[in-house]
Amino acid sequence: MGGFLAAWRRGSRPDLAPYLFVAPICLLLLAISIYPLLYAGWLATTDAKLLRLARAAFVGLANFERLLADPVFLGGIWKTLRWDVVVVGAELAIALPMALFLDLPFRGRGVVRAIVVMPYIVPPAVASLMWVYIFDGSFGVANELLLRAGAIDSYVSWMSDPTGAFAIVAAAMIWAGTPLMAIILLAVIQTVPRELHEAATVDGAGAWARFRHVTLPAIVPTIAFLVLMRTIWMSNHIDMIFIMTRGGPGFANYTEAVYAFMLVQQFDIGYASAVAVALALALLAASAFYVRHLAASVLAR
Repeated sequence: MGGFLAAWRRGSRPDLAPYLFVAPICLLLLAISIYPLLYAGWLATTDAKLLRLARAAFVGLANFERLLADPVFLGGIWKTLRWDVVVVGAELAIALPMALFLDLPFRGRGVVRAIVVMPYIVPPAVASLMWVYIFDGSFGVANELLLRAGAIDSYVSWMSDPTGAFAIVAAAMIWAGTPLMAIILLAVIQTVPRELHEAATVDGAGAWARFRHVTLPAIVPTIAFLVLMRTIWMSNHIDMIFIMTRGGPGFANYTEAVYAFMLVQQFDIGYASAVAVALALALLAASAFYVRHLAASVLAR
């Protein structure tokens, strides 16, 4: 755009070809991203209901004032943070050693890599139902195995307990999301020059020292990026939580995204949009802080 304006000021004919090439993708971005975002912001300032959307009245910041007195929304802040910390932290803790293992030369490595990726390619709805059936309180295989092992005296209704439901859904999310993080980390680990490892070995560095001083500094920027992206994704995650628990028992697993979705089910579009906009603004602020103070310091090394 700067070149276009400079050419225009000089009186010469600007070359429009580059702008014509990028115009379609700009229009597509406007249609599928910018417009829905602006429309959601407008809905958040109205009393829109699904059955009378065309007759929505402007209410200003009333929906946002309602958020400050809504115990479900306020409780959802902690629940969203809990999902982010537990799931993203566990995925990283599992994916990093997994990636290091998959980088080792051993027979059948390609097959093992394919097997590792399989949980990620299972559709979330299928994965959710699979985990629900495993921990079903009446005929779940988990109860049967624990009963035979003597760990429990009778079948347990895992999904009826807030802590149990959270643990099972978190385990399902970790199982489904870890392979992607592991494969990305593996791809980055493979970009580290082998000469650096060989030089460190010649200097007497062991496996831990090579990881700490050669591999880790090279992959830290990717780890920072993955943590940010997975945190944003988990904060907006709905499908597995909704399918497995409907946000329950009670409001025990009502994250902000789930709460907004449930409000849509109740046709309260205006208030649901306010919840979604508040979540988006919070994620935007957190992401800006993360990039400015954490990721920036990592990339500056």
